[in-house]
Amino acid sequence: MSFQGNGVTFLNFDHTYASQKQLFHFPHEWIDLTDLSHTNLYCEPASLREIERRIRLRKQKGAVFIGNGNYHYVSYLLIQEIKEPFTLVLFDHHTDVGTGDDPVISCGSWVSYALKHPYLKKAVIIGPNPSQQHLRLSPIVTVFPSDHYDISPYVLFSMIPTHCVYISIDKDVLSRDDAVTNWDQGTMPLSFLLSCLRYLLLYKKVAGVDVCGEYPHASIDVFNPVCREANRKNEHANLRIVETCLHYTSAYPLLVQ
Repeated sequence: MSFQGNGVTFLNFDHTYASQKQLFHFPHEWIDLTDLSHTNLYCEPASLREIERRIRLRKQKGAVFIGNGNYHYVSYLLIQEIKEPFTLVLFDHHTDVGTGDDPVISCGSWVSYALKHPYLKKAVIIGPNPSQQHLRLSPIVTVFPSDHYDISPYVLFSMIPTHCVYISIDKDVLSRDDAVTNWDQGTMPLSFLLSCLRYLLLYKKVAGVDVCGEYPHASIDVFNPVCREANRKNEHANLRIVETCLHYTSAYPLLVQ
C-alpha cells in the first residue's frame, strides 16, 4: 500500500460529511455503507467483512475519512493492507484497546486487534487520558498521555522503530477550540497535531492516514448551535489535515515510494 495525498475517500456510515462541502474540492470518492446493519460502536463479523470488501475497491489512496468516532474500528481494516514492518501512530483521547477479551471488534477495542497484525512492530498513542497510562507496561506500545501532548516531534520520531508508519487520527484528541465530537475530548491544539503530521510525512514512509471524530447529525440538524459549531470546526480541522497531506506528498513525492 502506497499513500498518495492527492485524493480523499469518504466512508459514508452516517452522512456526517454531507455539509462539509469545502472538502469536496479535493479529488474524492464516496463509499456508501449506510445499508449495513450492526456497525455502530460494535461491528458484527458479516458487516466487517463487507466493509473490508468495499474499501479494498477504493481508487483514491490518500486520506480516508471514516466519519463519527463510533466507526474507528475501520482503521483495523485499513492497516490489513500493509505488507511490510510498520508502526501505528494513533492520535486519540482513548487508547481503544478494550478489555482484552472483547469478542466483537468495536471503536473501543480495535487497537487490541491491530496489535496482532504480523507486520506491526510498535504502536505509539498520543493524547489519551492520563488514567490510561497502563499500556506503558506493554513492550510494543508507548503512550504519551494528554498531559504530555506537547512532546517534541523529535521525541515522537525517536519512539518509532520502523521506516513505515500508519497514522490514525480521532479528533476527540483535540481541544474543543479546534473540534467538536460526541466523546470526551483532550486538550491537544490542532497546530500540534499538524506539526507531528508534517514531520511524519517528511521523514517516514506513510502507508496511510485515516481521520474520524465527526459530530453525529451535524449535517442534518443545521439549526442546532452545537451542530453548527461542530460542522465549522471539524470541517476546518479536516481541511488542514488534507492540505498538509497534499502539500507534503506532492512537494516531496519520493518520500512515499
